[in-house]
Amino acid sequence: MPFRKANGQLTKALFDNMIDGLSYCQIIYDEKEAVDWKYLSVNPAFALQTGLSDVLDRRVSDVIPDIHESNPILLQTYARVAKTQKPERLEQYLPGLQMWFDIVVYSFEPGTFVAVFQNITAQKRLIHELEKANADVLRVYDETLQSWSRALEYRDKEIVGHSLRVVSLAERLAKAMSFRDRELVEIRRGALLHDIGKMAILDVIVHKPGKLNADEMKEMRQHPQIAYDILYPIKFLEGCALDIPYCHHELWDGSGYPRGLKEYEIPPCARLFTVVDVFDAMTSVRPYRIALSKKFTLDYIKSKSGELYDPKVVTVFVQMMESS
Repeated sequence: MPFRKANGQLTKALFDNMIDGLSYCQIIYDEKEAVDWKYLSVNPAFALQTGLSDVLDRRVSDVIPDIHESNPILLQTYARVAKTQKPERLEQYLPGLQMWFDIVVYSFEPGTFVAVFQNITAQKRLIHELEKANADVLRVYDETLQSWSRALEYRDKEIVGHSLRVVSLAERLAKAMSFRDRELVEIRRGALLHDIGKMAILDVIVHKPGKLNADEMKEMRQHPQIAYDILYPIKFLEGCALDIPYCHHELWDGSGYPRGLKEYEIPPCARLFTVVDVFDAMTSVRPYRIALSKKFTLDYIKSKSGELYDPKVVTVFVQMMESS
């Protein structure tokens, strides 16, 4: 008896002083279907967590009107736990209270349940504010990247519109090849910045209308490494956003630059972008030639499949372009 008394006092002390809200409830059935629940007991923290009072022996639908319409999962979960006596956990936003709750549900006898919950509204608002702030920072970063891309096009009038076209094509091809959403974002950034290294190449070389000589070609081939050196310190840029500027002139047979990577040594997004970049370059007007036709360009790319370009990329790209 002394033990039972001490144990009961301890339980009551815990019930009265716990920080989390607690409600002991009974499921109300219409025949065999759960239609509501009634509060049998609540601890003092219940009112502090929810702002609700005078709930004992009342149905929740009377305490929080429309709760079953706005949060049907609550009744479903509570009824399931009351039947199976297997604990469950869930997060819910209650529009009627304008609050978020983290809820753990237990049952110790059929037809009843105990809900232990925390009001996490403040945490959710903080997370929302942080996500919004992060989204604003990313938006500014992306706008900066677009400005860099436009600056390069202002310098080289021959490529006006090139960056936006290859961004669009690269995104389409990446989706067709089932790249993940995060990679699509990185591919867009890398495509915008793919030629940023040319900012450091002499104008006479960048704007030369004819074929470059050996020394000029040697300098031009530095632009991927320059791009990497410029972009690598920017922690915001990673993955494809670096791989494309650095590796989009690497070729399947190892004859590309700056590192002579071969086949699968070349990052996947760079192998993808190389095909897109070549297509747009060939089908665009240049001072030394007219724009080549779509058919001629696709035939050329197919002819170099497995030699200069990743065969899988070529197959998907050609199918995509021929069907559009």
